[in-house]
Order: sequence, then structure tokens, then C-alpha cells
Amino acid sequence: MGWVTLSLRKMTLKQRISNLEYRLIQISQEQQTLANQSSYAQRYLGMMQNQSLSQLNVDKLNYLKQARSSSGNSSDYQSQLNLQSALDEINLNYSFEKMNMESVFQAQQDSMLQEINAKQQQLELEQEQIQTQLAAARAEEEQMSQAMDQDIKNGAIKLV
Repeated sequence: MGWVTLSLRKMTLKQRISNLEYRLIQISQEQQTLANQSSYAQRYLGMMQNQSLSQLNVDKLNYLKQARSSSGNSSDYQSQLNLQSALDEINLNYSFEKMNMESVFQAQQDSMLQEINAKQQQLELEQEQIQTQLAAARAEEEQMSQAMDQDIKNGAIKLV
């Protein structure tokens, strides 16, 4: 091959290498964006869970006040038994609601993390493929440079 043809191929390879390097930079930025979104989403879910738990605690306290005020200051055995039964029911409902709420938030977090992990794996796979292509393009560019050097040496005028 002539050095002109080799030169054109080398320019094409340099453009390909540049495009692959640019895509690697884009993938890196996408991975950083994904990490940031994950962090923000986890903080948001944590905040929502804390807010829901706070509201659940406020509701529990209101129910406890209401149960105590409805029983009055009566000290007879039946009213004490009714109060204890109401308190037990409030505590049981609270535990059930808290467990249910935690389950919902955990499911949301698991779903979000699963989606993020899938995107992350996709980006990592693409990154590996591009790195392989980049290594091949660089190796071919090096071969083109050596072939050009050899072609120039072979075509040089030799003075005897």
C-alpha cells in the first residue's frame, strides 16, 4: 500500500479512537449521574420514611391520650381492664402499621436499586466493549504507523 492510502487509513483510525474515547467519557458521566440519582433517591426515600414514622408516632400518642381520657380517672377493675385492652390494641396496630410501612419503603428501595444496578451493568458492559474496540483501533493505528514508516523507507531514493 502507498503511504497516502496508509495515511488516510491512519486518519480514519485516529477519528475512530477519538470517538471511542469520547464515548468512554460519556459513559463515565452517565455512571456519575446514575450514582448521584441513586444517592438523592435514597435520601428522599429515607426522608419520606422518617416523615411517615413521625406521623405514625403522633397518631399513636393521640390514640393513647384518647384511650386514657375516655377511661377517665376510674379505678375500678373493669375500666382498668378496658384501658389495658385499648392500649394493647393501639400498640398492636402501631406495630403492624410500622412493619407495613417499613416493608413498603424497603420494596421501593429494592426496586430502585435493582433498576440502578441494571443500568450500571449495562454501562459497564458497554464500557468494556468500547475499551476492547479502542485497544484494537490503537493497535491497528500503530501498525499503520509502522507500515507508513516502512513504505517511506522503501520508497526513498537510494544513492549509491
